[in-house]
Amino acid sequence: MKKYVQLVLLSALLFIGACKKSEQPTLSNDAGSGKLTTNASVPPLSVITIAGQYNTDGFVDGTGSQARFHYPYGIDIGEDGNLYVADLFNDAIRKVTPDGVVTTISIPAAADGQRLRYPEKVLFSKDGSINILTSIAVSPESLHRLWILKPNGELLTPAAQVNYYTYVYYSLSKDPFSDYLQICGDRYVTGRSGLRQGFIESAEIVNGVAGRHPYTPPLDSLNTPSREASAITRMYCGNNGVKYLVTRGKYIYKLTKSGVFTQIFRDINFREITDLVATKDSRTLYMVSGGEIVSVSNNKLTKLVGLNGKFSSPDGVGKNAYVFANYLALSKDESTIYFSDNETIRKLILR
Repeated sequence: MKKYVQLVLLSALLFIGACKKSEQPTLSNDAGSGKLTTNASVPPLSVITIAGQYNTDGFVDGTGSQARFHYPYGIDIGEDGNLYVADLFNDAIRKVTPDGVVTTISIPAAADGQRLRYPEKVLFSKDGSINILTSIAVSPESLHRLWILKPNGELLTPAAQVNYYTYVYYSLSKDPFSDYLQICGDRYVTGRSGLRQGFIESAEIVNGVAGRHPYTPPLDSLNTPSREASAITRMYCGNNGVKYLVTRGKYIYKLTKSGVFTQIFRDINFREITDLVATKDSRTLYMVSGGEIVSVSNNKLTKLVGLNGKFSSPDGVGKNAYVFANYLALSKDESTIYFSDNETIRKLILR
């Protein structure tokens, strides 16, 4: 319910932002018209809706604007070139082809009969498994948080570690140097939930339990707000071996292969960071900050698209597009960002 209230408030903010005027013509909302990596004749910073209808929820498989989502959230690009989306309030994982054809992936029930509820994050691992993390904000604690559908159809629902500590998951990330995904979140001494400590660890499953050898940031390397509440809410594993970690939703740290943990971008004031990705050389980070898609390169923040344009016709170029993004996926050729946004799946042309 708390999450639903937040979404209602978010919708209100979007409505208020829609009152902003744009004097420039916008691209037509031709959902399903774009290929995943074909940007010929399309200017940079063009925003194009691939599937769904802006501000119109539902649960309909179909092509382009005929399809319906109910708060699409996490997004990933599979090895097959399709997009996979965690459709939060439809309790479903949706597949979106390059032509905007939307179908629903069949996820079996867990061994105890529970069905998938409130998927927030979806990622593919190297072996082709679909990894799903459900939302802690709306999922009752009795439901499984981590769902792993293997290529052979086997479903795993490993439990979080519970020993001296109780572990709470917030997000997943791919690790290019490991066969396992990385989990981030916070942990607390079991029975004393007021004392929380951020952590990251491998999502390796041993005896039905996920996670081994958690890493917790040293307190003296955290800024004062993060020492008070050091939950790691988002992370990204770069091809340079660096893990980029977000605490309290807006402070970014890096953890190097040698174990050096430091805060970066100290002079940049981020708003709520809901996702981040990096280029292969890790020189540019793209992230969602307060619903806007921004880039950071050479310690410089650049707003790419955000709450501009017309809410009633959200596609456009740069400042003429209306965007309130949730999660990102960067194409392999790094020419396009795919993102979920207000009942739609969209793309941002970078070059």
